[in-house]
Amino acid sequence: MSAKFNALRERLGEAKVLTDPPALRAYAIDASIYKVRPQAIALIESKHDLDLTLEFARRQGVPITARSGGTNLTGNAIGEGIILEFTRLNQIIELNPNEAWARVQPGIVYAELNRSLARSGYMFAPDPSSGEMCKLGGMLGNNAAGPHTLKYGATKENVLEMEILLANGNWISAKDYRLDDPDLQTLFECNPAIKSIYDLIVQNKAFIQSKRKKVSKNSSGYNLFDLADGLDEGIFALHRLFIGSEGTLGLTCEAKIRLTPKPPETATALIYLKSLSEVGAVVNDLLQLKPSALEMMDGNTLDLVGRERFSIPLEAGVMLLVEFDEAIREKMEKTQSRMRKADLASPMAIAFDPDQQAALWTVRKAMYPTLYNYDEHKKPVNFADDVVVAAERIPELVAYLEELFLEKGVAVAIYGHIGDGNAHINPLLNVNDPADFNAMVALSREIHQTVIERFDGSLCGEHGDGRVRAEFVKALYGPELYDLFKQVKQIMDPENILNPGVKITETPFTENIDFERLSKQCATCGKCNSVCPVYDVVGEESNAARGWFHILTAPDYSYENSSRVVEACINCKSCRTVCPAGIDVSELILKAREEHPNAVAGTLFRLQDRLSLFEPLLKLAAWTQAIWDRPLPRLLIEKLTQPWLKGLAPTAKIPADMVLPRLAKRHLPDRHPDLVASKSRVAYFHGCAAKYFDDGVGDAVIQLLKEKGVEVALPPQRCSGTPIQTYGWSDLVRKNARFNIDSLEGYDQVVTGCASCTFMLKDYRSLFKGNGSEGSEKDWQGKAERLASKVVHISEFMFDENGKSMLKSEAQQQESSQKKKRVTYHSSCHLRAAGVSEQPRALLKRLPGLSFVEMPDADRCAGGAGTFCLKNPEQSAKVFERKRRGIEASGAEVVATSCPACMIQLNNGLKGKVEVKHIAELMLSKDQINRS
Repeated sequence: MSAKFNALRERLGEAKVLTDPPALRAYAIDASIYKVRPQAIALIESKHDLDLTLEFARRQGVPITARSGGTNLTGNAIGEGIILEFTRLNQIIELNPNEAWARVQPGIVYAELNRSLARSGYMFAPDPSSGEMCKLGGMLGNNAAGPHTLKYGATKENVLEMEILLANGNWISAKDYRLDDPDLQTLFECNPAIKSIYDLIVQNKAFIQSKRKKVSKNSSGYNLFDLADGLDEGIFALHRLFIGSEGTLGLTCEAKIRLTPKPPETATALIYLKSLSEVGAVVNDLLQLKPSALEMMDGNTLDLVGRERFSIPLEAGVMLLVEFDEAIREKMEKTQSRMRKADLASPMAIAFDPDQQAALWTVRKAMYPTLYNYDEHKKPVNFADDVVVAAERIPELVAYLEELFLEKGVAVAIYGHIGDGNAHINPLLNVNDPADFNAMVALSREIHQTVIERFDGSLCGEHGDGRVRAEFVKALYGPELYDLFKQVKQIMDPENILNPGVKITETPFTENIDFERLSKQCATCGKCNSVCPVYDVVGEESNAARGWFHILTAPDYSYENSSRVVEACINCKSCRTVCPAGIDVSELILKAREEHPNAVAGTLFRLQDRLSLFEPLLKLAAWTQAIWDRPLPRLLIEKLTQPWLKGLAPTAKIPADMVLPRLAKRHLPDRHPDLVASKSRVAYFHGCAAKYFDDGVGDAVIQLLKEKGVEVALPPQRCSGTPIQTYGWSDLVRKNARFNIDSLEGYDQVVTGCASCTFMLKDYRSLFKGNGSEGSEKDWQGKAERLASKVVHISEFMFDENGKSMLKSEAQQQESSQKKKRVTYHSSCHLRAAGVSEQPRALLKRLPGLSFVEMPDADRCAGGAGTFCLKNPEQSAKVFERKRRGIEASGAEVVATSCPACMIQLNNGLKGKVEVKHIAELMLSKDQINRS
């Protein structure tokens, strides 16, 4: 199979064409219930790449499928031929704030697009719930929408023009053409297929218009309706044909999007109604106030999420969320007035502050994580997930659905955009159970048929038809209009190479269901990809957390076929932090590395384990650092060590220009011998960096605790194990863990100053599952559990049991007249994974002489990842570039962090342009930051 694509490799470049088993496995899935194995993946970086790939595909007769984020729920981002990966086409090409438009490439992440636009006071208004991971290309393909579509419209209402590559190899600009525009005639002359589409619409205009569904949004079938309506206004709205066509009619490489001014303020109200029967009247009242969003969750969903957990009233039958983004106080007053006549289960909650508004959305945001962890075997399955009816009939629809699922004995979550009649339906099923599979098939047919016949609604409002609804499109519109859809497909793609098997097909939706994957915990939603630093810079699925999970858990997995995958992860734990199912992909990676521990790293770790030899060598290096840490010696060191470091990774080296940490001539215990012998009940686990580097962190933690009346002990300790585990040496990790557990057993509290040490000490319990070779497994797990309960990062320690900070509030501080310095916070990955995120920020906000500002991407990995900056310096620097931009955008003069290892990466990447401090250093009252 690989040889078949040699010609494409020669034209695109070897690195841009993937055909190895890991890549084919990763690209066989998207966020749907399907698996279709491709033949190859082409990484598209330019229009020229797209031209070459299409030309090859036509010549070889290989189908092609466009893909950007792979977050589609219907299976339209997978295909049996060549997957066109658009992630690397991810730039804002042009921004015109005066005319409120931008030219954007399809690989840009929706959330990142809006973060960039926000700096100019604008936004791209469609807001799918998958916005943190979905990309513009998928939004165009599906005509994506979201909560704020109620006010701002779906994707099709917010796109002005698209650059499209047709199946015949021609490029066109798809936009609104006046019927008397000479450019339209030129377009027809150069592209007979477009003229045929125009003629088809003209000849069938009245019939097409008569078939338009009377719903507020609709992504089912081809959008011939807007083209027909446009003719009445003297316009040929060509781009609307391609929006929502799911890559079956053309390939988009650029879109000119309409920008909307970002509202300066918003307000949110949370309403619990006792009865579903009241929803219609209440929603009608609220819609008259023109809300920007109006969301709903039914009583079943509230039960599944957990009423007690979220203080949801027991008698609540429906939850509504309403948001306003103009005249917010006036509209909230009117909302309050109108709700007085409603039968509320609890008083309406109102929020104007952004944080308080976010709190009101907590229940809605918690739904997916809760559903994916609700049952070990039954998971939410998307097969009738996006129906849309007239808004006033939503209560009737929800009542019908609740009765149907109760009759079938299937737990279900029903929620959605009630303001525009769009309901999302998530039944909990185990499709590997024949009874549940049969229930799914019956429910799909029953629901879709009822939506069509009883409610005169549509199959989908924003997710697309894909594979999961395609067989019902004919029933939705009737055979005559469906025949027009088929004619459109034949005209635009006569060779049927553009995403075949999607949208216009009568193939049963049960074909290609991925039963193996649906037995796993992973939701395939792609949230992990949205925070994966490797995916961020490499831009392809087999170098991404979601892809890694499915490669590593495949029945045919082998290290030999997948070593590049196993060695790619940097163990940042970000995937674990965001995964709705709680999956830690890096843990799977680390287990795979245990089968092939790195020999070079093993040599270094064995040396480190011999403290009597290792520590004198480090001190010698410290005393001579002024000699060897200079340009010429460093260049020599890089050249001499590189051949040996190749055993660590082909990319490994010690770059001559890397800013190395200053080594300590006296190690931390040597500087504080009294604490080594201390009888204190509070231990300081300093870790390797604070012990061996002269970075000030260890001394700052000790001094800070002393200022707060706590004298700590420095017990004997070994490396917590994070770097050792990274290279597969699990036996040594457990050896060190046992040593540390025993050494810390007698203390009431263990304070840390390193993010990775904090995480590892809390996570020791995971090391002893099935590993009871020294002492019983139960004993070591019990000891590890006790240790985990005692470990606190220094930023946690600075808060008492009631969450009150030991620091005085800024108002209580004696402020100097000197100008404050702006400080921002880099959130260390492992500290977030340990559950510590807000405490460091809260402390920084209280420090005198500093003004805290949140940087963009504060929670993204900086790319150091322990020794990753040596294992792959080039990729590490690319990961850091996002962090550098965030720091620069914040305008901060000081970057605070909670981890000595991150300090190394920050210092190396910033090269002294911004001061880098550990949070403990900043909290010291005697710490004098230069405020000149």
